[in-house]
Amino acid sequence: MDELHADVIIAGAGTSGSYLAWRLASAGHRCLVLEREKLDRLGTGIGPFHMEEVAFREHDIPLPAGDELLHTARSITLRPPGPGVGVTARLTTLVVHKPRFLQRLHAYARQAGAELVDETEITGLLLEAGRARGVRARRGAGELSARGRLLVDASGIDGALRTRLPPRPGFETDRISDRDTLLVRMETWRAIEGELSPGINSYLHAQGWYAPASADTTIVGVGMPASQMGAERRLRAFAAQLPFRGEAVSVGGGRVPYRRPPYSLVHHGLLVVGDAAFMNRPFSGEGVSSALTACRIAVEVAAAALARDDLSLEALWPYNTRYFRDQGAKFAFLMAVLPSLASLGEQELDFLFSVPGLITEAGIQALNLEQEPRWICASTAERPKGASRRKSASALPLLLRGIAAGQLRPRSVARIAGLALVAARLRSLYRRYPEHAAGLAAWTRRVEPLWRAADRARHDYLAALVARWG
Repeated sequence: MDELHADVIIAGAGTSGSYLAWRLASAGHRCLVLEREKLDRLGTGIGPFHMEEVAFREHDIPLPAGDELLHTARSITLRPPGPGVGVTARLTTLVVHKPRFLQRLHAYARQAGAELVDETEITGLLLEAGRARGVRARRGAGELSARGRLLVDASGIDGALRTRLPPRPGFETDRISDRDTLLVRMETWRAIEGELSPGINSYLHAQGWYAPASADTTIVGVGMPASQMGAERRLRAFAAQLPFRGEAVSVGGGRVPYRRPPYSLVHHGLLVVGDAAFMNRPFSGEGVSSALTACRIAVEVAAAALARDDLSLEALWPYNTRYFRDQGAKFAFLMAVLPSLASLGEQELDFLFSVPGLITEAGIQALNLEQEPRWICASTAERPKGASRRKSASALPLLLRGIAAGQLRPRSVARIAGLALVAARLRSLYRRYPEHAAGLAAWTRRVEPLWRAADRARHDYLAALVARWG
């Protein structure tokens, strides 16, 4: 059996794994990336993906160019189910060819000194005194082992490293369940006929969207729990509502996590990032920019721990604290409250879009750029500022009038209000995520009852979708 050695062993050569290898190798650490698939096939099931231009700059990734950059979208629009006018916000989003983007990250990692080995499936962990010191893997007909000071699980939704660790208090090793995932189905259309609006167009009621794939093609997609057949049915129903038609030339998609992250992303000598840590945006399912936000923190923490030659739980703990007190807290709030909004009836959603000041351009920008839920401020007590606060206050009488007129059901309002309180409490607790590992057990006892309530509402919403679409 071949045995490889490196400072850092990274499982997965997707966005998170490649970015970490690039940055840590650039800092002088020997990085080995093990990828199950062929490197030149990564991302082909997705094709184009969308990421805000500012995210490339925030994470010091040179902007895409040439045949990697497919298109530039200048706006995003939230649209009601009915014929009403949506709300459009200015937002520069780059449409990027995912395989070419990943190949560029691979080249950066190699240039920095990282080694990438593909078609290698991790089969187990090398454990010493309960700590992971390396991995066992299969490559072709042969086997190999790889030892490192730090392991990184960037293997995707199934968590090839995290789920193989021995169970221990404070670190969750459970596999993600089907009811905590969404199947994304996307079609690329050409020869569009009809009214095609520019930019990204999102429909909350259908968990659907359409957006440019290139200058002359458009992606139409939906998210759906449980089954490919249900995703196909839902996509067909959503496409039938759109004011344009086209010829589908390709189909793509995959599974994305739709649940809270594990309470800790750190073990002795191990970090978990990206889809393996369930970091997708709760309001869109997009996972690249949110994973990069976590990876940037992970790079800084890991580099400092490697430099001190201290890869203990406590040395890696700042990754937990910095992530969960910021993006993690925002995502916890959104994950808890959004199912109550998505489960509103179509007439109720149409009514909310008709209320002035409730859904605003500034709110949409804040949601996409800062993950701050100001656009649902009237129902969640997320306080806006200045003119937005005055507009929100003026919306309250209209909301009450809508309830009285039957345009918004009292039970819907009660459900949103109840989950908003849960969400606000979760956000507050995540902002006070424990400074040290010793505080995790007490913190977990406080958040678990809140997540049980939020998970119940989310699972009820997803079960209703399965009952409708199969």
